[in-house]
Amino acid sequence: MRTHIFDIDGTLTKSGNDLWFLVMQELCEPTAFKAMVLAWEEKSKTYENSHTLLVGALGLLRDVENAQEKIFNTAKRLTLDLIDKDFIPKKAIIALRQSIHTCDLIVLSTANYIEAARGFTAALVERNLISQFEYSRLVILATNTNWEKFSVECFNMGDVKIHTFYRYLQQKNYPLKVPDKVFIDDPQFNDASLANESLEVVVVDNPKNRDYIRNTGFERVYW
Repeated sequence: MRTHIFDIDGTLTKSGNDLWFLVMQELCEPTAFKAMVLAWEEKSKTYENSHTLLVGALGLLRDVENAQEKIFNTAKRLTLDLIDKDFIPKKAIIALRQSIHTCDLIVLSTANYIEAARGFTAALVERNLISQFEYSRLVILATNTNWEKFSVECFNMGDVKIHTFYRYLQQKNYPLKVPDKVFIDDPQFNDASLANESLEVVVVDNPKNRDYIRNTGFERVYW
């Protein structure tokens, strides 16, 4: 079974257009959210510190009516705007579509809320960047939230990404094997477990990952 995995933010979108931050900036009380982000930026880049930021943002979302629906709709609208501004690289979409048609399993793996990931993919369909058939072949693995309690059930970041993938294989009774290829932009932190486990790694170039290299199964792309 051939499997390709794609990160979303910074991989299928141009670097600097992180949908989680863009969505939260629109939905959360701006002063409180900005303070949380500034506090996060002052700390070391760890799973624990990012988890603290996510939990804090969820606290702010308690004041948002129908948060799940608004996350989906906001992410979709923002993605449509990114498409119109050419911030969804054409080469990235070509790579995604090629993988859909050549793989048995094609996964989008993101630290963002699953509702935002669904909004992102819905926008791709609306702009005819992928077909309805191609959309139906995508499996989304993302951060899952208990919206009754506004608590995190699975924060799909860092080491968790590969475990989320393996759990999905087990749930579907698929062969338990490493990914054949991953497309990522943060091989040293957010996507590190995918980079470490996959047979091949495609890294979307940005200033933060230029010192990353591995001896085999490595490609750097510019899109």
